[in-house]
Amino acid sequence: MLSYDFNPDERVLTCYFTGRLDTILSSQIAAELESKFESLTENTEKAAVLDFSLIFDVKEVNFISSSFIRLCVAGKKRVKDGSFSIRNSDPFIKKTFKIAGLDEILNVI
Repeated sequence: MLSYDFNPDERVLTCYFTGRLDTILSSQIAAELESKFESLTENTEKAAVLDFSLIFDVKEVNFISSSFIRLCVAGKKRVKDGSFSIRNSDPFIKKTFKIAGLDEILNVI
């Protein structure tokens, strides 16, 4: 599902996802992520730009739904430009982002 690693010295939050990220799980993850963001910042406004880099690691993911893609776009909007990336995506998931036209915008590696 979802686990975190926050490096306070480098100001990087890495989110590790596992399994099948379908619509139901993605909406649960969205709420959990928002809670995590609030716990890491003094400013709990939903519209606030986070002052750390955000990495979504999808090494252990075998399926993503459009809801997860929406979650990725929302995550990118929460951080400064150039501070978001999706890492360790397998070729199928990377192709899904490419077809959606989001592979470069979301920095899918």
